[in-house]
Amino acid sequence: MKIATVALTAIVVSLDSFLAGFSMSLNKRPNTVLPSAVALITLLMCIASSFVGTLLSKYAQRATDYFGAALLFVLALTALLRKEESHFVLSEVTLLESLTIGVAVGMDAAIANFSFAGQGLQWITPIVFAATHYLAVALGQILAKKVYLQRTNVFSAIVLALLGVTKLL
Repeated sequence: MKIATVALTAIVVSLDSFLAGFSMSLNKRPNTVLPSAVALITLLMCIASSFVGTLLSKYAQRATDYFGAALLFVLALTALLRKEESHFVLSEVTLLESLTIGVAVGMDAAIANFSFAGQGLQWITPIVFAATHYLAVALGQILAKKVYLQRTNVFSAIVLALLGVTKLL
């Protein structure tokens, strides 16, 4: 039963990864760097949170929400200020963008991982969270290529900003 709870939690906290992968890929070429970076950052953050445990989770939650929101707002602003690109010549998502998204969306998994740290699952939960984040970002990238939108920079900025706002609520 514990593993089912971990899996369901992993799916829920990876929803923002899906949206991040979707919005980043609207005007950029999908690649494996973004989902891999998100999964790696998520894995490392979850391993770290396994060691810290549940004692700090109630105090750290709000601070990490603010930090994650700030990162998403910065990405939204850069997406908004980025020159609109042609759908025929798409650039790659940069490593820095990938790592920033990884930190922003991986925090939810790391915080959620706190709740499982004392239940003997500290080695499986980071892997489950990283895998679901990878799959969510990859699915977001795939679906972004099936949607045609005008002004993708503005749409991408709005989605990233809304993700930031949800972290503040």
